[in-house]
Amino acid sequence: MMVGWTVLTLVRATTEYFQKRGIPAPRLSAEYLLTDVLGCRRLDLYLDFDRPVSAGEIDAYRERVRRRSAHEPIEYITGKAGFRDLELAVDPRVLIPRPETEQLVDEVLEWARAESRHGRAPSGGWRLVDVGTGSGAIACALAQELDGLDWVLGIDSSPGAIAVARGNADRSHSRRTRWVVADGLAALTPRLRVDAVVANPPYLADRERALLEPQVVDWEPEAALFAGPRGDEALAALVAAAADRLRPAGLLALEVGAGQASGVEAMIAATGGLEHLSTYRDHNGIERGVLALAD
Repeated sequence: MMVGWTVLTLVRATTEYFQKRGIPAPRLSAEYLLTDVLGCRRLDLYLDFDRPVSAGEIDAYRERVRRRSAHEPIEYITGKAGFRDLELAVDPRVLIPRPETEQLVDEVLEWARAESRHGRAPSGGWRLVDVGTGSGAIACALAQELDGLDWVLGIDSSPGAIAVARGNADRSHSRRTRWVVADGLAALTPRLRVDAVVANPPYLADRERALLEPQVVDWEPEAALFAGPRGDEALAALVAAAADRLRPAGLLALEVGAGQASGVEAMIAATGGLEHLSTYRDHNGIERGVLALAD
């Protein structure tokens, strides 16, 4: 790249460069990287296409383009990802939050609000657990949006992920969050019963590795993507453990992979202490989550 570039010529040239290298959404990638350098919105690019780009800005942009051409996710390059009304810090220690997971939060909020309308909210406030919290997206969103929350506990086996989640709680002023490094629900005090267990666990089978785009499989944490040979191992573990950790009529809310919902429903039916509540679809019509209640 050289001096003399404007916003428009830079976006066009970068889009062509990304197209030749097989980068997904090349124009969008070029625009997001440029907004990160210029500290503006995408709309501002369109409102000021003739704006000259300085030599210093070109250098900063060139480095971002280099990283993106290696299929590094935009969110890791910019260090941030949107989730509901939150702007979260993300890096390769955590999975990048997906739009589908926003719906999981919606399902939990809808259930809790219905319980409240029927006079069944816990007197001491809601106590929720987010298993495999990663960036803390689910926990921070629930802390921001659920009225009457006592606390939400984010659990992750990765100390690095918990560090990212703590930082996101601080930056979003999510005061009712707690965090612990642990492997699943075993971290809870044996006698403690919570109102809801929520999780977006790893649900890909090892064999699906070859089907993923490089920006996913080469960059995002393997432990947050792959559950094992079948793909439902983490889901099965959560179903098996949840009943003993939920108060009566407490909620288990799980995000699942495409084609896994019926299998998870069967696990719930075969597990004492849980009853299937509902299965919901994402915006593409794929069964994306399963809800169950403790007996």
